[in-house]
Amino acid sequence: MENKYHARNGLLSESPTATVDLDLDIVYIILSLLSRQDLLRLMSTCRTLNNAAVRHLLNFHVHLNSARKIESFCAFMLAQAPLRYPFLRQLSLGGLDGPVSPESIHQLVKIFTHASRLETLHLTCCDLLKLEHRLRAACSSLTSLKEFHMCWSGGLVSWAKDPLYQMVKQMQSPLVKVILIFFGRIDSIGLDPAVLLHHSSATLEDLEVYHPHSSLSYSFRALTDLTILPYADRSTAADSNQHRQLNRSVQLAGGGWTSLDRLTGCRSISMVADILSDCRPSHVDIVFDQMFPSIPCLSDDVAARPTHLRCALLLRYFDGSPNALDIFQPLLQCESMRGVTFVQQCGPEAIASQIIASYPSIRYIAIEVDCIEPLFWKVLATESGDVVVDKAPKEDISVVMDF
Repeated sequence: MENKYHARNGLLSESPTATVDLDLDIVYIILSLLSRQDLLRLMSTCRTLNNAAVRHLLNFHVHLNSARKIESFCAFMLAQAPLRYPFLRQLSLGGLDGPVSPESIHQLVKIFTHASRLETLHLTCCDLLKLEHRLRAACSSLTSLKEFHMCWSGGLVSWAKDPLYQMVKQMQSPLVKVILIFFGRIDSIGLDPAVLLHHSSATLEDLEVYHPHSSLSYSFRALTDLTILPYADRSTAADSNQHRQLNRSVQLAGGGWTSLDRLTGCRSISMVADILSDCRPSHVDIVFDQMFPSIPCLSDDVAARPTHLRCALLLRYFDGSPNALDIFQPLLQCESMRGVTFVQQCGPEAIASQIIASYPSIRYIAIEVDCIEPLFWKVLATESGDVVVDKAPKEDISVVMDF
């Protein structure tokens, strides 16, 4: 901060004047610490703060879920065009409550075209994107995106002819995180995320795929976090075998899923089991929603690899089977496992006791029944070799497990 002094009777006054020059770098630091609401209030006080606060305001995630918000956002961005375009970082467009005017579409295209530093883009406005080819082209042309979320549904035509399919396939950004949600006919041509995201095969680290109609037939070289969660697993045995053979051949040719560290999926999905058999993740999150009398929940080889394990057990599918807990036996053989989570409709004390009795090397247990607050146990081994089990607060468990 620089204080200005002025002469009075030929002498310099020791007290500063009311005029203060504040370094803009300091202003930016102060503004970056404010909430969105405080930032907006401060912007209305003077032109200098209004201009300085724009870059920080556009650092927040912008959600456009109505025609009115789109119109207001476009007016704000164009008020100081092109100065404001590079400050836009995160944008969500979707859930629209009505039609968007042609003028707003034109302005959105202009903003996307010049948003050279946009890093996060969420799109759920399928109908709008299908109608506006200029908007699709502007999204595909972005080169700065790191995170991309897309949700759309397929009709009776081939997915390959879907305009949104082509938009994603032609994207020019080196994506790091992607979430794809597909809705469509079960008998339609399948979507392969590897084909859609071929442009990011070397950079993609985090992939979430909801309702994929075909298996993943490519091992992304940089992928460390994979989530596969379908809404319905209706594949036939023949399809599963075909997917398994395809996965296996491609994975072997590409070196396997060697980079994968976190895997989330459903036990009934064949591709999850196939990927598990060919990778060594430290964090595994699996939903057990069916009983497989002749198939262990995890093979001994797979179960010996994870260091963190979260399991969701939906006992409503088990029809009150007295042997329901037997499904956990392969998991209890994991020497390196240190955490287990069982959720929904089960007796927490009974499960915790059996886990500890079967394999005392487990160190952290968290069990949740329906909507009741989770119960946590911390298992310790004394110098004499005895096992001590203490109730633990959530804070202690959160250090080693994600809750």
